[in-house]
Amino acid sequence: MSNKWTQDLPPVGGFPKLNYNRRAPVAISGYAIFGTFLVVTTVTTAIYFNEKIDRLNNQKEEKRRLSMILPILQAENDICFLASPHKNVYYTRWMPPQINKRQMAALPKH
Repeated sequence: MSNKWTQDLPPVGGFPKLNYNRRAPVAISGYAIFGTFLVVTTVTTAIYFNEKIDRLNNQKEEKRRLSMILPILQAENDICFLASPHKNVYYTRWMPPQINKRQMAALPKH
């Protein structure tokens, strides 16, 4: 068996021309980039300040709520302390505070 070898030849009329010119991408204008930056910055700043206002309102409400309930909780703790057996109750009137300093600072000043 003999193999017949054939050589690939160009098509009749030759290969089509290759376009090897440089094609630069379409540039985005500086105005569009700056406008997009301004819009994104404005929206995110508005979201940030709305969240901050909500957070401050929640903190005010929490302080108001604590100022109403902490004296009651302190009184209950005082009653439990006096009812329990402990040392030196006859020698001093001091009782350990049940409210920490941060909670006391959060109470509104009258």
